Amino acid sequence: MRKIVRRGLHERVVEEVGKSIVGGDFAPGDPLPSEASLCERLGVSRTALREALRVLAAKGLVDAKPKIGTSVTPRDRWNFLDADVLSWRLGGAQSEHALAELYELRRLIEPIAASLAASNASHSDIESMRTAFNEMQAAGDDGELFAEPDLRFHRAIIAASGNQMFSSLAHVISAALSVNFNFVRNAPRGHIQSIATHGKVLDAISARNPDAARRAMQAVIEMSQQDAREAIQRACDSPRSL
Repeated sequence: MRKIVRRGLHERVVEEVGKSIVGGDFAPGDPLPSEASLCERLGVSRTALREALRVLAAKGLVDAKPKIGTSVTPRDRWNFLDADVLSWRLGGAQSEHALAELYELRRLIEPIAASLAASNASHSDIESMRTAFNEMQAAGDDGELFAEPDLRFHRAIIAASGNQMFSSLAHVISAALSVNFNFVRNAPRGHIQSIATHGKVLDAISARNPDAARRAMQAVIEMSQQDAREAIQRACDSPRSL
């Protein structure tokens, strides 16, 4: 097991232990090693470890009980929509399955949201989308510059749908997009083609054409999924540490 470097200590402890749980090194119901053992193996203090375990408990991954210790919770208690849990699943041995589930979620929400936005978006909503889209165009194939306006573009569409339940899921879509973007930032086709498909979404919403908006968003998601699959296939799995 690797020692934890001092920089970003708390986040690294969360990541090291969280990856091991999500990656299956510990099965649901399994106890984690004792505090003393984990502290020695990770090279951290009990305070740092306990803070990390509290974070993991908030994600639904572990449960700490007095006199019993900390154990891995059943998978149905895990928060699979948490950005870290998403990232760990996408970086693990079952990344293809996690990726498929991620895109199933996007297909359930975003095409319908785009269709509703075509009917319900205000002028201000459309201007927000257009501003984000223009920044995406300006970013071109610079993945770092592309990511933030891309997130704003998708969030603006969900907000413009007028469906308050969808709006409540905006943070979920944002988390999914943020995690997904780590895999597609260097997409083999680049971002130019993606910009074109996003432009079709904007055009359809601006034209108040719900069917075209839905189809255009479906195309955006299909292209993104293909890029993510290819990126994961190229990536080398980093060794898990626990």
